[in-house]
Amino acid sequence: MNKLTSKFYLVGIKGNGMSALAGILYDLGYEVVGSDNENYYYTEKNLNKIKCLKFDVNNITKDYFYIISNAYDEKNIEVNEIIKFQYMYMYYSEFIEYFFKGIKIGISGTHGKTTTTSICSKFLEDEKICALIGDGTGIGNCDYKYVIFEACEYKNNFHKYTYDYLIINNIDYDHVDFFEKIDDVVDSFQKASEKAKCVIVNNDDENGRKIKHNNKITFGKSYDSDYVITNIKTYSNGFTLDIVSNNSFDTLKIPLLGMHNVYNVIAGYVLIKTLNLDIDINKKLKTYKLPKRRMTEYKYKNNIIIDDYAHHPNEIKALLNAVKQKYKEDIIVIFQPHTYSRTITLKDSFLKVFDDVELFLCKTYSSVRENNNLEKDKDINKIFPKAKEYNNSTLEYLRNIENKVIIFLGAGVVNDDINKLIKEK
Repeated sequence: MNKLTSKFYLVGIKGNGMSALAGILYDLGYEVVGSDNENYYYTEKNLNKIKCLKFDVNNITKDYFYIISNAYDEKNIEVNEIIKFQYMYMYYSEFIEYFFKGIKIGISGTHGKTTTTSICSKFLEDEKICALIGDGTGIGNCDYKYVIFEACEYKNNFHKYTYDYLIINNIDYDHVDFFEKIDDVVDSFQKASEKAKCVIVNNDDENGRKIKHNNKITFGKSYDSDYVITNIKTYSNGFTLDIVSNNSFDTLKIPLLGMHNVYNVIAGYVLIKTLNLDIDINKKLKTYKLPKRRMTEYKYKNNIIIDDYAHHPNEIKALLNAVKQKYKEDIIVIFQPHTYSRTITLKDSFLKVFDDVELFLCKTYSSVRENNNLEKDKDINKIFPKAKEYNNSTLEYLRNIENKVIIFLGAGVVNDDINKLIKEK
């Protein structure tokens, strides 16, 4: 890179991956500036050392190398200006592939990428790593050996990367505005795996089993797995289990709720074994903390408040099962749907997963993919006929309840009101 690229400008810096990348570049000693819309997003907490501007064409000069979020195109005023004046730029995925030169470890799967990335980063924390974690956390070391990053299937973005190791934790139907059917999703993961030297696959996942690769390592409860998970036992805050391969046997105590987190941990465990590193996994797990907005707990009077990013029905199902593993109280869910297309296409699954909870429905978080649409908002409301509207009076209701688990759920800004509750107790 030439001298101008010691100064980076990130368009859409509040995005989960973009804010993580900003943190890494800052840690590596570069000058970092960024821009986004004025709406508050929880990743801003990671950007306290980095200047974050409001989108404005006057921000754009020849002095920066521009990294553009995958969420934006020429319709954005800054992107349009960058392209018009032919300033140096790359989109996020292109930049990740171009910039990082270490041993590349991609974390993919329809669900659990952020947690699995943070787990792998925890296991490798004593090594020299760079890590892009999808809750906006970036870890940068100048003399890094390993690069750990989320590889997202949306719009086939993960086809832009090459991998030394690619984890595939699950394959489910999602991003319905891009993929027409589940077969398209499976095909997309297959093509991504062909860009990897080694793939590590959850063998208990029906679609994961379909992935073909000459250097495929599998894990799961299935006895045809390379690493077999067995003797699973639950306790109040997690699981104990044995994991067996042809040349190893370990007993793990996993202090995390939900079987989905067992798979997340085992994916990281198999990675460490494949890298042939001597790491005490149980010791690492004792001090591991889930990423932001992944079963984040607060106390409010004698209630439990949980903040979680889940926004796909299977993610929500896994979360609710995990909550029920620990708590016996009735559950109240404040749910903010994420995109009209996902919610309408998967409406039957959404309706089923909320069958036994008291549900409050927020206005759909359409993000930058979709424009707000009053008619579609009405369609979403029809999907959940028993749901109550989430509004200002809901907070007053929540202030007066007792012995409940209250879950703020979704990928948008649904969790903004948590502070209003916990600061008033």
